[in-house]
Amino acid sequence: MEILTNALSQNGIIYFGLPVVCLLIYLYCCYKLNYWKRRGVPQLKDQNLLFGDFKDGILFRTAPGYHLGEIYRRAPANAPYVGFYIFHKPCLLLKDPELIKQILTRDFDNFSNRHFAGPQQKDSIGMQNLFGLKNPAWRYLRKKISPTLSTRAKLRQMLPLMMETGEPMMGYLKEKVATNNESKVIDAQDVNYKYTADLIANVALGTKTDSFTYPDSDYSKCLMNFFHSFKRMVALVTVFFMPELVDMIGSPILFDSSFVREIFWKAVESREKDGKKRGDYIDSIISLKNGEQDPLYRFEGDNLFYQSGTFFSGFESSSTVSAFTLMELAKNKAYQDRARADIKRAIDKYGWTIEAFNDMKYLDQCIAEGVRLHPPVSTIDRYTHRDYKIPNTDVVIEKGTPIYISLYGLHGDHDHFDQPEVYDPERFTDDRVVSEAYVPFGLGPRKCVGMRVGQLHVKVVISMILSEYEVYQKQAEVAKLDTRSTFTAAADGIHMKFMKLEK
Repeated sequence: MEILTNALSQNGIIYFGLPVVCLLIYLYCCYKLNYWKRRGVPQLKDQNLLFGDFKDGILFRTAPGYHLGEIYRRAPANAPYVGFYIFHKPCLLLKDPELIKQILTRDFDNFSNRHFAGPQQKDSIGMQNLFGLKNPAWRYLRKKISPTLSTRAKLRQMLPLMMETGEPMMGYLKEKVATNNESKVIDAQDVNYKYTADLIANVALGTKTDSFTYPDSDYSKCLMNFFHSFKRMVALVTVFFMPELVDMIGSPILFDSSFVREIFWKAVESREKDGKKRGDYIDSIISLKNGEQDPLYRFEGDNLFYQSGTFFSGFESSSTVSAFTLMELAKNKAYQDRARADIKRAIDKYGWTIEAFNDMKYLDQCIAEGVRLHPPVSTIDRYTHRDYKIPNTDVVIEKGTPIYISLYGLHGDHDHFDQPEVYDPERFTDDRVVSEAYVPFGLGPRKCVGMRVGQLHVKVVISMILSEYEVYQKQAEVAKLDTRSTFTAAADGIHMKFMKLEK
């Protein structure tokens, strides 16, 4: 009898206790997912109890950066910001260009750090440089690195390396494209990735590679793994949206850079021995290494190697811009012909020089519109250093709250752009005012420091291709985004017809 009583008692606990536990969990989730409502901030409806508003992004059903754009579009139309949740973590998405400018410029001191990489810095090729480093080390590093990336003299030095890197690409296209007036379908995204892999080697690692002729080399496979591997995709989603996991799990979640690290140090040692200069980033790194040091960030050991990571992420972004801009030009023959004429005019006048690329004004418009429609890094993130009262409101953003800006949201907003879904380079003519919602490189002190070298990269690739080939793609063809990628990338490539131009 006692045994039966105990059994009934245990079953009763399970029978009655389990629903109570489930109810408590449900109420807890509801409480966590009403954080913004309690603070008077508009938030989305119908959050998932576990994933919050980011279920499709976390599960790679939608490209995470594009998913943030979906959150932007689901938000109340006139709201300057909207609260959302990644799991149960409250985040704020900014929509109003004036508030974005306020936070990224005038109130920069409170938003100088990125949410990217979490509160603790981890040794990584993508974090211990201008892309991810936090203040005050970031400010010092930017002061030292900016001249190595953005001055006209430095761009003039890098241009021959970019042109040299393009030779295997043009040889590859010549071999692939038939010369009997027949077009050939080629993946422009793959072409750009291979060019970028070789450019990273040539500029950032001080060595020449040829990913077109030797796609199965250890270096090429390593870089393609960097661009495409699922592990890196998971790492990017983690550091952008759930950086706390980096603190919990540590560096193993990040990209394994041991192979390129070895290439980098061999180049540095060789350059220091022979003393030769070739205008690449290794020259700049050695100069910083031998210069005056500051305890905030010493240019020694792996800190030198981490600076090459600026080129990994920067050139990857430029590669995306080049591929997607080519796609839009392939769909719009009139724009393509005009861009080609602009390229030819500048080259005829100046030759393949920095002056020629600076003079390709219409090509600049085509690229700017490509960036608007297909922002390569579509998410800007910040981390609230201390409590912040949003101007002219009673809303206080608590210290540590992640702040996000969606370029897919802003650049596709009908309130800021007429027919935002249409590719139209005329938006960027000199006589038209560009909306303040166009912020592809960020704003304020943390604006992309590699903007000019990235733009030159894109112009070199597009100019070399369009000067010899006509590209074509049907308007109806749409590049499906890679749902694993935080950065903008086409899941199945960007296939277009290449036809050799008649001389």
